[in-house]
Amino acid sequence: MLPSFRLKAFFETLVQFRRITPHQGRVYQALLSYFGSKGCFPSHSTLAVESGVSERTVRNALREARMRGWITWTNKRIGRRQTSNVYQITVSSTYVNEVLNGLRQLKRKSAEISQFFRRQNLPGSPYFYIKRASQTIWRRIEKPPKELTPWQKLFRDNPEAAMAQYRAL
Repeated sequence: MLPSFRLKAFFETLVQFRRITPHQGRVYQALLSYFGSKGCFPSHSTLAVESGVSERTVRNALREARMRGWITWTNKRIGRRQTSNVYQITVSSTYVNEVLNGLRQLKRKSAEISQFFRRQNLPGSPYFYIKRASQTIWRRIEKPPKELTPWQKLFRDNPEAAMAQYRAL
């Protein structure tokens, strides 16, 4: 498992690349603050209070992370009553490293673009070109996945069960 500081940097980078919203980033970082060796099990209300968003935003963020294959969870039950969800991080270390390397590339490229604009004393802003560089770097990082996520496999094998699971979240 990756260290929590690398995962926090990963989610911050995704916010900077605008692949997730800042609210989702705060939810994921709040979830990471509870991780231990056997996973974690904070409630949605706890995550909502810690990240400063609503419980619905927490549920939507967790659902999206599950669909992207970043986390999984299992329901813990006592009898018929659900007590908690146990969350596990499933994002691969190679993907995290690629995203963090992409951020380093973007920082270098944005510094080059800003210096070029300053040296040439060009009118206007370099941010258009920095955004374009960001999109180019992200396209190199985000390749089509070779393997399906667990939810996608379930949807392929049993669409009704997958949709029932999606609606239950």
